[in-house]
Amino acid sequence: MKFISWFGSAAVLAMIPAALVACGDDTGTGSGGGASTSATSSTGNTSATSTGATSSSTGSGGAMLPTDAQTPPQGGVEPMKAWLAIGDYKKWHCEAAAHASKTPSPHSFNRICSNTLLAGAGTTGDFPVGTAGVKELWDKVGGTIVGYAVYVKTVADSAAGANWYWYEDNPTIPAPVGPIVADGFGTSGQAKTICVDCHSHADSTFAATARDFVFTQVP
Repeated sequence: MKFISWFGSAAVLAMIPAALVACGDDTGTGSGGGASTSATSSTGNTSATSTGATSSSTGSGGAMLPTDAQTPPQGGVEPMKAWLAIGDYKKWHCEAAAHASKTPSPHSFNRICSNTLLAGAGTTGDFPVGTAGVKELWDKVGGTIVGYAVYVKTVADSAAGANWYWYEDNPTIPAPVGPIVADGFGTSGQAKTICVDCHSHADSTFAATARDFVFTQVP
């Protein structure tokens, strides 16, 4: 993947509306119970199954955690699409409905879900291994899901974002930045230059609980 600097590639990003370039999380009304919405992507009938009990090194930053209902896969567009289609994340702690984004996020309309580890991590300190979030990207409030952003913490030390896995599929963003904005650990490519760069600004100026590369923690 070609390296693209978030702040130094205006010529490329100028082609893309600022409201669509991949970046942080947003706050809205949390339901805490994964409330379903009227417009969703297709879902399956079975939960993803765990692939093992321990993490394994990828050799490219981070570690591979077993995939299950609480843990998205960490690599590969098709495995991620299949996992999202099952819809287990909708049973997480989710915002009640899609809403307009909050600065600095460019994801114009979205709904965020936090897994059990993220939701229960308290209000201070780094998040634990296995922390994960899914952001549904919507075309409008009450409209249709058009894409997803996903993040998973795979090692206790965030290592400046390198030990987080980042994924974004946003069909509204054209090449060369999209539609797959990120699919990898925060060590290189757009996972680093876009996702990590943006999420590095997650702090109390955004929300009281924003920290450790997470803007929004749905309780």
